[in-house]
Amino acid sequence: MTAPQISPPAACATAPSAVAVEASCRLPVLFFAFSSATWLLFGAVLALLSSIQVYQPAFMEGCPWVTYGRLRPAAVNSLVYGFALQASFGLALWLIARLGRVELTSPLGLFIAGKFWNLAVTVGVIGILAGDATGFDLLEFPLYAALPLFASYACIGAWALITLKARTERTLYVSLWFVLASLLWFPWILSSAQGLLLGWRVPGVVQAIVAGWFGNNLLQVVLIGMALAVMFYFVPKVVGRPLHSQSLAQNGFWLLLLIGGWTGLSQLSAVPAWIPAVSGAANVLLVVPVIVLIYNLYRTADGEIAEAWKRSGVFRFVTVAAFLLLLVTLRNAVFGIGSGARYTQFTYFAGARTDIMVLGVFGLSALGALHYIVPRLTVAQDELPSDGLVDLAFWASIVGLISLAIGYSLAGLTQGAVGATADRNFLGEAVTGVAGHLKLVTFGYGAIGVGALAFLVNFALALRRCCVACCGGVR
Repeated sequence: MTAPQISPPAACATAPSAVAVEASCRLPVLFFAFSSATWLLFGAVLALLSSIQVYQPAFMEGCPWVTYGRLRPAAVNSLVYGFALQASFGLALWLIARLGRVELTSPLGLFIAGKFWNLAVTVGVIGILAGDATGFDLLEFPLYAALPLFASYACIGAWALITLKARTERTLYVSLWFVLASLLWFPWILSSAQGLLLGWRVPGVVQAIVAGWFGNNLLQVVLIGMALAVMFYFVPKVVGRPLHSQSLAQNGFWLLLLIGGWTGLSQLSAVPAWIPAVSGAANVLLVVPVIVLIYNLYRTADGEIAEAWKRSGVFRFVTVAAFLLLLVTLRNAVFGIGSGARYTQFTYFAGARTDIMVLGVFGLSALGALHYIVPRLTVAQDELPSDGLVDLAFWASIVGLISLAIGYSLAGLTQGAVGATADRNFLGEAVTGVAGHLKLVTFGYGAIGVGALAFLVNFALALRRCCVACCGGVR
């Protein structure tokens, strides 16, 4: 007896082929991948130069454009807006198309919007170097760059949401929860912060609260949310298993959104005392959803971790990113409340948190995903041309992140120890005494730059391979 033929659901019957989906992603996603990696290299170079100026004040003296007060915010904004957010756009578009089984809406329009985003970021970085920075952390772009930036994102976000609505696979997988949250969260926090700080110009201490709220939401919800979207897609895919628990993922997702936005105000000083207290408590509570989410991923890969680590470069990237997420969350819980927050206040300790979240948790997740996506969009291959460059990008990034975390943390703790003892020489110990630690930071940014360069070279080789294949062997 022959088995009865079951007709596929209507949604599946009208779904485009995987080849058509990948073809629709090719132009915008490859553009965002290349642009983000370029900005990662550029931002790492700026950060390296600014870190040298901390212990060598005479380095590049005489030119106000390259003083520490301009180079450091230019570097941070290059890494956040040029690298991290652009990479998140490319990842979001690819995940929506892949998981939704739908072709991207207006790939050419997304490419043009990406061009304007890059133009706005370039204008913003030049404005910072020219001395027009706003002075608000992670929101230093002057208004003439911030408005075009928001307009560019409006186009990117709108087309991404239109594509999501048109999906043929109606079930939203866990990764798309985080993608959707990031896409909607970013315009809300950006428009609110720009309106309050650059438009209405709220007075006094409220400015510090708004700026801290914006920066924390950008890091903790938008970028970490996108990193988790990558982790929840690639971990089950690499190990060949379904997600361990949908309910655990759902609980972790909603707790992250509920708690994550309140964790960045614990080290503000000139504010009502209840604000740092609530923020410190949120830092402790955030440990719960992070452990829940990482435990879910661990149970999904349990028993296959060693084998997946050996055979998959993507798995190595996202595994280390998940570990760093747990590490930075525990670190914030310890030093984000009570005496721990006061001890590290106004020190280099905060620099480690920003770098671990942007370059570590998000950066490793994004680079790992792009090592998988780029070859498939160029010439339908499973791997980038050079395995050696993949390993170099991975290990250089790991060494760089370890150096940054240790260097900034030790420098911050040293400053905290000196500041807690009134009879010690603050200038001699808190400034010159951390020079050795900050040289480690300089080395870390150099290693990050090497990793970015390795990815860019591999990317160029993949494009060359694609051109050779398309042109029938013409070199």
